[in-house]
Amino acid sequence: MNRMGGYMLAQRNHIKAFASRIGMAALLALSPAGQAFAQEEAATDDGGIAEIIVTAQKRGENVQKVPIAITALSGDVLAQQGVRNSLDLTKSVPGLQINQLFQASNPTIFLRGVGVNDYNAASSGAIGITVDEVFLNSGVGALFAVFDVDRVEVLKGPQGTLYGRNTTGGVINYTTKRPTFKPDFSASLTGGRFDQIFFDAAGGGAIIPDKLAARASVTIKKRDGWAVNLQDGRDINGINSYAGRLQFLFTPTDMIEIHNKIEGGKSKSSALGHQSLGTFNPTANSPCTGPEILARTICVNPISGYRANENIDEFNTDVLNNSESLVNFADRLQMSWKGDSISVTSVTGYVWNKRKLNQDQDYSPFAVASSPIWTEKSEQFSQELRLASNGDGPLKWVAGLYYLRETLHSLTDFSVLRMFNPNPTQPYFDPSIPVVYLERDFAQRTTSKAIFAQFDYQLSDKLTMTAGLRYTDDKKKLRFQTYGGPVNADSNSQARLTQRLVGFVDSDPASLAVDGPARRVTTLRKPTWRLALAYQATPTVNTYASYSRGVRAGGYNTGALFNDLEFNAVDSEAIDAFEVGLKTDLLNRRLRFNAAAFYYDYRNMQVFGIEGNPNGGVPLQRLQNADAEIYGAEVDIHARPVRGLDLNFGAAYVHAEYAKFMDAIRGDLKGKSLDKAPRWQLTGGATYSTELSADWTARIGADFSYQSKVYFSPNNVSPMISEGRGEVNLNAGIQHSSGFDISAFVRNVGNKRYLTDMNDLSSLGFYFPVYNEPRTYGLTLRYSM
Repeated sequence: MNRMGGYMLAQRNHIKAFASRIGMAALLALSPAGQAFAQEEAATDDGGIAEIIVTAQKRGENVQKVPIAITALSGDVLAQQGVRNSLDLTKSVPGLQINQLFQASNPTIFLRGVGVNDYNAASSGAIGITVDEVFLNSGVGALFAVFDVDRVEVLKGPQGTLYGRNTTGGVINYTTKRPTFKPDFSASLTGGRFDQIFFDAAGGGAIIPDKLAARASVTIKKRDGWAVNLQDGRDINGINSYAGRLQFLFTPTDMIEIHNKIEGGKSKSSALGHQSLGTFNPTANSPCTGPEILARTICVNPISGYRANENIDEFNTDVLNNSESLVNFADRLQMSWKGDSISVTSVTGYVWNKRKLNQDQDYSPFAVASSPIWTEKSEQFSQELRLASNGDGPLKWVAGLYYLRETLHSLTDFSVLRMFNPNPTQPYFDPSIPVVYLERDFAQRTTSKAIFAQFDYQLSDKLTMTAGLRYTDDKKKLRFQTYGGPVNADSNSQARLTQRLVGFVDSDPASLAVDGPARRVTTLRKPTWRLALAYQATPTVNTYASYSRGVRAGGYNTGALFNDLEFNAVDSEAIDAFEVGLKTDLLNRRLRFNAAAFYYDYRNMQVFGIEGNPNGGVPLQRLQNADAEIYGAEVDIHARPVRGLDLNFGAAYVHAEYAKFMDAIRGDLKGKSLDKAPRWQLTGGATYSTELSADWTARIGADFSYQSKVYFSPNNVSPMISEGRGEVNLNAGIQHSSGFDISAFVRNVGNKRYLTDMNDLSSLGFYFPVYNEPRTYGLTLRYSM
């Protein structure tokens, strides 16, 4: 059979699979066990649930009319739930997974099982993040502080038509509060456990009435660490950050609007702490099982003999200054002109980030592995120019051009097995022991150009068709080199780097070769599209069906150190997504019930993992392609049975597994579950408010989140597994009509501790896990006018 015939047969098989799986997912969506929730901003005058206006399709629309599965969270809801950065959204959005190995940067993001488990800065994820319509290409600043936010929109499924590159799984849109011509001011101060002090303030108003307005906002976050390094008594996992934002809104005429936003900030926190979980059982003289490794009572590192503390918040690290510093700056300029039938919008963005990390890699008292130097700097410029229709005719459209250019530079030093250097003040080089100092240096330039258009045509009073197309031209230029040399005490001396590695040979220093840096270019020139039909059965009942194509550019593995299996290219990935949905407002808008079922055909998905080296020595960081099949269902429920009582409940069911994946080391992984894709995620909450008097209102609330078992590696083996876990949070407060508010909170009430991520460094004798935060509590004072 030729390639075209094979492709057509494969597509017919995928369509058959889609028909059966989407049917099962639809049944799950309509059952009580398959539910998820969405948030809204304010009640209507009659006590019903208010409309939520979102800009998911580049124009303001009622979220119930948009044929996309969306979770929208208002700024007030974010504050009430204690969301301080992107990481905290996981507990509010079913189907979303955000994980961190570092304190303030480079997270991995998954939505409905789609994502890439690559923490390297050059990896652009599969879930796009935009802030006020500016796309953030690099993950260096993706865990930015959330402050003075109007709303967050999480769009599920490929969004390649309007948002473009690296949105195969969805988009997280942040919209900050803009200047207005009415004076306003708000401030909050939170004090809590671990000497927490969080301060936020924002205010603004008219400078020239109806012509020029301004707004300024600031956030300061300080908190001691909740873990301790027993080597020197210093706390670990502390927070120390601040940021500010200044905006101007200029409206010289009724048709022209110019909005400029400048913001910057700095985080200088302790690096995220990890324990060092050994892999060898000295009593049985055999490798440990996964449960034995997690128990931390028997297993030791076979190289150093170290055993982790049984208390997960106690560390023993020989690197006494584990720290992470992140500085960012951004400037955004939006200019718009609105005519009688057409609007023109220009969005120009500039983003600059610099990160420096000093971190023990093995988190033990012995010099097994460490990174004394880890710096990254990214600089991005983007420009989008859009034309859109105005008016109430049957045809609505938006079209535009997009350009992005980013430069990224990374320099990382690693020392491996430095503990075996018999004379720390002298260089040490022994071919029989892979003791080596490595320096990885790369620069990547990304250029992206695109043209796009989307049309919404009302075929009848109730039926609307959406068709969109985007063509993207991506190019990545990479310069990459890794040096190696003998270990000595002077980690900043270039004299130690006597060998330049190329070909990335195995870990024996005697075999290192000398050559120039590797230079690679990858390109992507492909279309993405979206087709949808929406049927407005009644004014409060809307159904839709859609088919979308998303793509993500390929590239090279910049996590490579010096092994042939590491430095390889991966192909671009593509996803065909089919979705059906239902959005309803029932019982006089006192019940909002939304459901969606989906099926994804995921081809050439990019899979990153750290795994043991079969030849021993430094673990391998590998990037590969695989195929996957994903299907599932979600439901959003919000009820307001009586005035003052809000009930939310939600769930996401995701079945995600590899359809084709032959790993060079782990073998055939077909049928294994995808990384970071729990089968079930549940969220829910209740809030009740009542008037105590004419001026005072009291409220009390509780919310919870739960997810089932999740895997941290493609082969789904222990200890790279986190079992099902949940958290409960409580809050209560009183508010005065003058704008003063005082509230108390307890987060993670049961003090449940669980794994949120783990890396496999077993070829160096250990795994390192990341655990969630312990119970926290505190008081918040707020004032707004």
